[in-house]
Amino acid sequence: MRHKFNFYMICFLSFTVFTACDKRENYDEGLEPVLNVITSLQGNGTKATINDLQGTINLVLPPRTDITTVELNIEAPQGVEINPSSGTTLDLSEREMITVKFGSSTRNYQLITKVLPSKIGFLGEAETYEELLATADDDIVAAAQWVQETYSEDFEYLNAAEVSFEDLQSVNVVVFYYDQVGTSQLPSVFTEGRNKSAFIEYMVEGGKMVLGGMATSFAATIGRDQSGLQTIKGNGEGFSSPDTWAVDGGVNFVTSKLGHPIYTFNQGLIEFDENGYIPVIDAGFREDHNNLWDASSLLTPGNQPGQFGEFERLYNGVVLGVWSGVADECCPGIIEFKPNPPYNGTMIAIGIGGIEWNMNDGRTNEYRSNVEGIYKNAIDYLSTL
Repeated sequence: MRHKFNFYMICFLSFTVFTACDKRENYDEGLEPVLNVITSLQGNGTKATINDLQGTINLVLPPRTDITTVELNIEAPQGVEINPSSGTTLDLSEREMITVKFGSSTRNYQLITKVLPSKIGFLGEAETYEELLATADDDIVAAAQWVQETYSEDFEYLNAAEVSFEDLQSVNVVVFYYDQVGTSQLPSVFTEGRNKSAFIEYMVEGGKMVLGGMATSFAATIGRDQSGLQTIKGNGEGFSSPDTWAVDGGVNFVTSKLGHPIYTFNQGLIEFDENGYIPVIDAGFREDHNNLWDASSLLTPGNQPGQFGEFERLYNGVVLGVWSGVADECCPGIIEFKPNPPYNGTMIAIGIGGIEWNMNDGRTNEYRSNVEGIYKNAIDYLSTL
C-alpha cells in the first residue's frame, strides 16, 4: 500500500512489505521499491548527498581534489546492480549517470560533482593587506597575520569596498574579524551598498564565514541573525586583571557542545583546565570587548537552563560557547548559524571578549594557542561543508 507524506522515503514495515511515502514527479509506479534508494555513495572517501525525490546525487569534494580521478564507493540493497560498479575510478569533470537495476527495472541518478575552492579570505576595510597591517586596530592586524601565516598558500585579502559576489565564489571560507575602541558599530563599508549585497548572495548560495569580535554583528547586518538579541557589547579602553578567563563549551549546558568540531576538528589544538573549561587569556591587561547575545527573553523571564535549545529552535543557531562559570544559559558567546532558508550557508560567530588576538601590555598570552585553536577548528570545519 502507498501513502502520501511530505518527504519520499522507503519504510520497511515487514520482511516482505515496502511502503513508499510521497508521490514524486519522477516516480515510476512500475519500479521495484528497492530501486528508489542508493544507500550511500562516497567519492575518495567523501560522502555524497542523495536525493531520491529528484534522482540526483551531489558530491562535494575537498579543495585540490583531482576531479578526473575519483574512486566511487557505492552501496545499495542486496540484489541491486549498479553501473558503474563500486570501486570504479572516474573522471567526474562532467555529470555522470549512475544506473541501478533490479530485475527488469532500471533507474538513473545524475551524479553532480564539484570541488570546493581552496581560498581562505580575510575581509578588511583597507584597500590592501599591507595597508591593513599598517593602519588597522592591533587585534585586527594580529588576527589577519595569523590567518595569512596559517593559510599562506590559500590566503586572499578581501577589500570590503571592492569585493563582489563573483570574487566570493572562489573563496571557501571568509574570515571577518573587527575590533575598535569607543563603538561596537561596524563601519558603513561593511553594512551598506553592493558589498553587503554580495555577502547576502554569498550566504544565500551556501557561503561560509567565521565572524570574530565586533564582526559578529555582521550576521544580523546581512539578515541571517534575526534574533535581535545581540545586545551585550563592550568597546572600552580595557583594564588589568589578575584572573585567567576561560570559555565553557558545555560543562554547564543542558546539552554539551564539547564534541562540536570547533573544539575537536583538529585533535590536540584545544587544552582544557581542571574544570573542563578552555582558558583564553591570562593575567594582565585585556580590552574585554564582548559581543554577546542575551537569551533571557526566550523562555519565562530571567536566565535559566534550556534557553540555548530555544535559541536553536527559533533561529537555527547552535550555541557553542559562553563565559566559563555561567550556569544559567544566559548569554551565548559563540554561535554556529546553520543553514536557514533562504540562507544555505553557515556562519560561526565568536563574540566572547576574552578571545583577544593581541595583548596591549606587550606580554605573550599564555593561552594564545587556544584562541588560535578555536579559530582554526572553525575555519577547517567550515572548509569541508
